[in-house]
Parts: sequence; C-alpha cells; structure tokens
Amino acid sequence: MRLRRSASLVVSAALVSALAACGSTKVGYGNPTAEGFSAVSISGDVGKAPTVKWHEEMAYPKTTTVKTLVKGTGAPVAKGDSISTYIWIGDGTTKLEAYSDFSNGSPETLTNDGKMGPVWTKILKGAHYGDRVAAVTGSAALLGAAGNPQMGIGTHDSLVVIVDLIKKTKPEPSSSPSASPSTPALSGPKGTAQPAPAWMPKVELSGGKTSAPKGIDFTGVKQPSATGKLKRAILIKGTGPKVKADQTITANYYGMVYGATTPFDESYSKTPLTSPLSGLVKGWQQGLVGVPVGSRVFLQIPPALGYGAAAQGGIPANSTLYFVLDILAAN
Repeated sequence: MRLRRSASLVVSAALVSALAACGSTKVGYGNPTAEGFSAVSISGDVGKAPTVKWHEEMAYPKTTTVKTLVKGTGAPVAKGDSISTYIWIGDGTTKLEAYSDFSNGSPETLTNDGKMGPVWTKILKGAHYGDRVAAVTGSAALLGAAGNPQMGIGTHDSLVVIVDLIKKTKPEPSSSPSASPSTPALSGPKGTAQPAPAWMPKVELSGGKTSAPKGIDFTGVKQPSATGKLKRAILIKGTGPKVKADQTITANYYGMVYGATTPFDESYSKTPLTSPLSGLVKGWQQGLVGVPVGSRVFLQIPPALGYGAAAQGGIPANSTLYFVLDILAAN
C-alpha cells in the first residue's frame, strides 16, 4: 500500500554538500546508471527540506545502505522511543520526489519498536537525536512488492530515504494503556458490531469478532463490474472521533481481489499503516472519511478509485479491491 506512511523542534546542523562517488556503470541498453549514493548529492540543514541532485539513474540496490549525513549532538535513539521525524523519499529510478514531510508542513512520529521493517531498523540503529540519516534501498524492501502508485513508486524502483531525527516525544495516547475510550488503543477495533449487508462477501476471522481477518470468502458473490461504485460497510462502529480528509490515520488492513484465495497485502501480521489519508488510494480517501476511530470497515473499491488499468504486484489490471480495515487512530 504504502509507506507511510504507516506522523518538533528543529535541530540545525551543517550537511556535507555531496556524497563520495563510486563510479558509473551502464546496464543493458538502458540509461547510464550509478550505484547507491554515487547517483545523488544531498545538501541542506536538519529540519529543513533537503536539496537533492540526481547525477544519474540509480541502479536497483541489492541491499539497503545507510549513511549518517549529519551527526547530531543528542542522546542515542533507544529501543521503544517515540521519535519526532521529518521524512523525505526520492525515487532514484525516475529522479522525482515521492514523499516529503517538509511539503506536508509537519513532522511525523516513528516508534522504534522493531516492527516497522528492516529498512527502518537499519536507519535507526546507532542513531542519535539531531542526526540526518539517509538510506538507499529498493522499493520492495521499503514498501513491499506492489510499490506505491500514489507516490509514483513502481515495483522495482531505487529509493533514497532521508530521515531527520528531531527529538524524543511522548507516546501517542492511542498507544497508551490509559488511553481514553474515544482514542482506541492499537490492539484492534472497539465498538458495537453492525450487521453485514447482503452485497458483502464473508470476512473470515482468526478468532472473535475483533480478531484479525484471515480471509475473504467470495462464495455466492457476483463478480463485480469494472465500472461499479464504491461500497462501504461498517462492521464494528467505533466510539472515537470521525476521520477527516486532512488527517493522518493509523490502520490495519487486509486486501484481496475478487476470487483470490490469499491477500495481495495485509498489515495484521506486521505493523499498522500510518499515513496521511490524502496519500492513499482514492477508495480509502472517500470511504474512510466520516468513519469513527475504533471502527472496522469493509470497502469494495472499483478500479477507478483503486489502481485502475495498472497491474500492481499481485493485483491484476482493472481489479476491484476488497479491504477489511481497522481504524486505530486519526491525528
């Protein structure tokens, strides 16, 4: 689905104007490419948008490489810390900016809990507050096999991730055992069960009504039209505030296409997604606005509001998407 991503004080420091070159190479009959950091120069101050200059197309990296570009003077980032960060992601294949907290106007919070994936674990290992850390990695390693079409990232793109580690923050109330009922903890949906509509396929659960989904059964469900409309069903109605279009949400999701036996992506076995709602597929943008936090939602998303005519990993072109989503927080 995306990174995301997965939400401030600014610490300024001088940044080296360019990274050491490792030489260029030409791959097949394509454009000249460069390996890793030799394809790019980065300059700027921590807490401010980086200036990124692409020298050549970046070859797809076999492994993730991390460099500390600015050494901060703060304490080491510890396991379990909630970290106020600015994140910038550039696509070394297209030489375009894909995501920027600097453009969004505010930092976001990462939790160093080891659940964000190996790329983030590598970025945060040995880091200090005040650091600017950069990583060169592949789209599959950071985002999964589908890449992220909304960010313009394909299934085999080279990425540069720049992370400014601003300060340690207090954990979000939604992740605290003492969270109020209006801000559900990240353990699952909390609210009142609602009857499923007749059009909806059956959601198979791993346990009770609030347990993680393990499948979607399409038995007896007519194949959807490629020109169908967005459909939404609230299966558990949460008690939190309603999601707004300009918010960053945290959600667990389970996605399948019609007739499939396995999901094309899911987060329940990994870590919840945190991302500005505006950066996700249009079906999520339209289908989640107005849904109370704490809810479990089922969405049937037509191709026009999903990935359209572009095939994405395990998603064929012109697919209707089916999602089970638990809305855990909205900030």
